[in-house]
Amino acid sequence: MNANELMTREPRSVRTTDRLDAAARVLWEQDCGIVPVVDAANVLVGVVTDRDVCMASYTQGRPLGEIPVAASMARQLRTCRPEDPVATVLTTMQQAQVHRLPVVDARGVLVGIVSMNDIVRVAHSRPASIEAAGVVKALAAIGAPRRIAPPFERTAQRPAERAPERSAERAAERPAERPAERPAPAAAAAPTVMPVAAKPPALIAPAAAAAARAPVAIPAKSKGKGKGKGKEKLN
Repeated sequence: MNANELMTREPRSVRTTDRLDAAARVLWEQDCGIVPVVDAANVLVGVVTDRDVCMASYTQGRPLGEIPVAASMARQLRTCRPEDPVATVLTTMQQAQVHRLPVVDARGVLVGIVSMNDIVRVAHSRPASIEAAGVVKALAAIGAPRRIAPPFERTAQRPAERAPERSAERAAERPAERPAERPAPAAAAAPTVMPVAAKPPALIAPAAAAAARAPVAIPAKSKGKGKGKGKEKLN
């Protein structure tokens, strides 16, 4: 059995000038995990997987409608020919650790896609056509842990994430600011004491002068001696 008997024919594809939202639409409508990218002559130039779409949106911080397919597609491709036997297809998948292979002709034109699911279904329904041990071996190699990629730097960050950095930079650029000085509180106003108005000298002087000039009355002494003297007889 060869790839021509297993592959999905005339798969839907996108162009390099499309945006990732077009690739996501194909993934959704076709219930698949890979979208071939072709040029105007239908020659395969790349592929976009569901993971590529997800990671592009996350790392670039932009909606899919703003990210071109050409910026996210894989360009180093592993393919097979329609006449390749299943063993060759499995070996290529195993070496590249991929679950799907585009099928191209001698000119590089896309003619189909063969997936590991296609091979497993045929191995289950027709055990004599595909060796089960070869399928299991390929699956084990594809699922082996890959080398951890180095950390990436996001090309765009949310305002909430870069605000602290920008604040620190601006604080370093600005000269130190002195705290604003508050005006000293005003002293409490002393209570106003209203002096008692003195009497005018013109009113005091005449009264004092009159008191000085007034004679002192001395009571007269009684001249009579003994009892009854000085009393008037009553007729």
